[in-house]
Amino acid sequence: MRCNSDVQVHARRVWGTPSHVRQGTRRHRCSLDHLQAWPIYYVYKSRGFLSQQSSFTKIDRIHGGGLVGASSLFPDFFASWHLELASRHSALIVSPNYRLLSEASVEEILSDIEDLWSWVQKDMMAFVEAQTKGSVSVDTSRIITAGDSAGGYLSLMLGLSHPDKIKAVTASYPMVDAKSRHFRESYEKPMFGLPQLPRSLIDNHLARLRNGEIPTIISSDDKGELAELMFAYVQHGAFKDHFPRERRESFPLDRLEDGARFPRGGVFLWHGKGDTVVPVEGSVKLKEKVTEIDPGLKFWLALEEGDHGFDAQSKIDDRWMAEGLKDLVKVWLA
Repeated sequence: MRCNSDVQVHARRVWGTPSHVRQGTRRHRCSLDHLQAWPIYYVYKSRGFLSQQSSFTKIDRIHGGGLVGASSLFPDFFASWHLELASRHSALIVSPNYRLLSEASVEEILSDIEDLWSWVQKDMMAFVEAQTKGSVSVDTSRIITAGDSAGGYLSLMLGLSHPDKIKAVTASYPMVDAKSRHFRESYEKPMFGLPQLPRSLIDNHLARLRNGEIPTIISSDDKGELAELMFAYVQHGAFKDHFPRERRESFPLDRLEDGARFPRGGVFLWHGKGDTVVPVEGSVKLKEKVTEIDPGLKFWLALEEGDHGFDAQSKIDDRWMAEGLKDLVKVWLA
């Protein structure tokens, strides 16, 4: 596996599944046929590294896709810096799938991320050691979160839910402010220079769902086939149907106002100034809110040139990323 032109890493992948799924039970009602296990990557620098007992730190990396599409294995959204960071610090990456809109609700998506957290705390250590015949152990006291776009939103939410267990939080161009006009109103929103998509993309998808023509649960979109639906959701403000304003627990800004706090190791966000998919103003709002109510927290916001996904080829030694990661990595590895 090559994460960029000058860093060669190797990885082993196994699949983790929550114990309550393996046992055929679930807190919510859904078909087990559509539940996806999540891949776990052991990233290391040399092929002989796993020949001896090795202890890994951990990165919880959550994929983007507007909560509507993509998956943990969708390569276009898996930026190479994740592998570079994991390689340098002998980290294990857990990248979950979760149920997607509009088949699921935001509350169910957040519940799936909590399932991941529960499995990490209760079952992961024994699972990894069993899968690697004892050659790998994982230090679940040293965890950072990461996520891009909608995954950045989920990374922030996970950090707010478990500030005492997570060392630090990172998020790239996160979907912070789902109350904004951009996500709730339908108007012309060119993205990546592409034309406006028709509202019928959403209406037809919902009709097929009602008619039983598509699965009632979708938790992976490995080929990116739902990309147009995701763009239509943004362009036509369809997120207003999934983010009721009164559900304050679904909004990071509201949770901060209501007393939630981020891990004390800090937060690092980055966002493209010209982002046409997720406006940069949301990340600026989050920085302003944290500065107002939690001024002692280390919060680093890097605003860089570029559109959504500008960091696809970025490296952890790039100036802006190195500056943002420096203090967080110290806390993570301490």
